[in-house]
Amino acid sequence: MKLRRALVGVLVALLGAVASLAVVSPAQAVQEVCTRNGYTNGRVARTDNDNNGGGAYVLADVCWKPLGNGYYSTYVYFYVADTAANDAGAAIRMEWTGIDGETHYDVADPRAWASGEHAWGDWSKSYIKNLYVRACLTNAGSEGHHCGPRA
Repeated sequence: MKLRRALVGVLVALLGAVASLAVVSPAQAVQEVCTRNGYTNGRVARTDNDNNGGGAYVLADVCWKPLGNGYYSTYVYFYVADTAANDAGAAIRMEWTGIDGETHYDVADPRAWASGEHAWGDWSKSYIKNLYVRACLTNAGSEGHHCGPRA
């Protein structure tokens, strides 16, 4: 009887281990645009500003490679769409920490200027860390306002 309980316990433990392995997702491959441009790491970032004015959507491949000193060389290939920005265009805004320890921002071109328009572009910067992208509204008076969450 003790042997039977021990075997059942082992079987339950094995089934639990197998089930937990099935839940773990496989490692994602680095985006092809990243490897093609010489970057060793990458992720897909999707964001919008639906909870802060609405009208901007961003899809980006964010690529990076370490420079060996805690900072990175980065490359972003992005798609931006104006989904009804109400008299403002849509733009991607990059946010990062520079070597001075300060947070920096850059609203990249091209931008989607009217509802239904979209644009593709790229952006790169070296010696930075903590790079995020955001979907923002844009106009001549303010490059990046009413931004969505970081991605």
